Amino acid sequence: MPRLARCPHCDRSLQVPDALLGQQVCCSHCAKAFLAESAPSCCPVCKAALPPGAAACPDCGYQPTASPADESAANLCPNPVCGVANAPNVRLCQRCGTPLPATMGQVLLGKYRIDRQLATGGFGIVYLGTELASNRPVAIKEMIVADSQEFNLRKTFFQREAAILEHLQSAAIVPRLFEYIDGKDNAFLVMEYIPGRNLLEVLEEPGRKPFSVATVARWGVRIAEVLEHMHSRQPAVVHRDLKPENIMLLPDGESIRMIDFGTARTMGKAGKDRNVSRTKIFTEGYAPPEQVIGKAEPRSDLFALAGTLYHLATGQSPEGVFTGRDLTLKLQMPNSGIADAERWFYELLAINLAESTSDRYLCARDFRTDLERQALARVVVCPKCTRSNPVREPFCSACASPLTDVGEVCPKCHRENRLGCRFCIACGSRIH
Repeated sequence: MPRLARCPHCDRSLQVPDALLGQQVCCSHCAKAFLAESAPSCCPVCKAALPPGAAACPDCGYQPTASPADESAANLCPNPVCGVANAPNVRLCQRCGTPLPATMGQVLLGKYRIDRQLATGGFGIVYLGTELASNRPVAIKEMIVADSQEFNLRKTFFQREAAILEHLQSAAIVPRLFEYIDGKDNAFLVMEYIPGRNLLEVLEEPGRKPFSVATVARWGVRIAEVLEHMHSRQPAVVHRDLKPENIMLLPDGESIRMIDFGTARTMGKAGKDRNVSRTKIFTEGYAPPEQVIGKAEPRSDLFALAGTLYHLATGQSPEGVFTGRDLTLKLQMPNSGIADAERWFYELLAINLAESTSDRYLCARDFRTDLERQALARVVVCPKCTRSNPVREPFCSACASPLTDVGEVCPKCHRENRLGCRFCIACGSRIH
């Protein structure tokens, strides 16, 4: 039965008859002679038995392409439940498909050196790197796509993330974007390195108490400012994945920075385009119903912001609209356990965790304003007749003048309506 042997000259595998094992043989690829050593009987990675002549492990799929002297160059899968050692220069784990880190020490454009891996995700890896000219640390995000047919689509997402970061450079808690590198078969974002840990990691520390309402409200103001920038673009940009895991707490223990804008997308320019379902990207518990079905809009980010602030202030993960309902019921109880000084905060969260977008705040600006005031706006004055109306009503109850911005689009006739409208003013169809 032939067995697999490796030529030390060209590093190629070839099958050698049992009778020739332990003898000098001539490589069929490079024509050089070498000692044909017997192939291992088990996989060097997962220790599974290797059938005679096997070119790859039948269990983990590992294909040993490095000579024994080069075993240290094997690329270990960062997936903790996998951990398979892959051949050098392989970019996707042969066993589980997880993106593999690039070669440490690699220099991009002669300017940025990759030093070590920081984090990995489904479509890319983030490294700690060094800008050689200034010797300052940078974060380098590499795009890796398992399916070649999705390459162009994913690169579009990468380009969009770069454009969004560039637009948000005036926001204090958004990392600075240094460069977007567009390669033939990959792409990189070079950004400001943000030290510290994400807020989910901090919350999950043993014995860790939730953050104070005052601290959470202060952070909420900064995050709402970023959402204002995003939602004010034409067309508006929706974040779609706001959560504690995407917020970094700096080493000072007080300051925060937002990270990962890779899931953000623009709203449709035309009114009818806004009702079209798009890619369903969401994190359970932080995403409202409309986002779950692929119809995220700016007020979807307000829902996620409310869920995030709830998690930070209570230490409990939000459960979507159910958390909003529970908060509403709790606030109605005479012995709710909520301090009078903090009642406004939990009322704000309950409103923005509502199932219907029309029951939430109209925009991130209103969210930020009430967080800054530490009080909820209850009424709005009609600019035409000065009549006081309940906040978020689309039209004045006295003179019918519009009180909110245009934003709702009828799914039937595509007529634009005022924010807060539940039925189309043109055809009467239900909007939400």
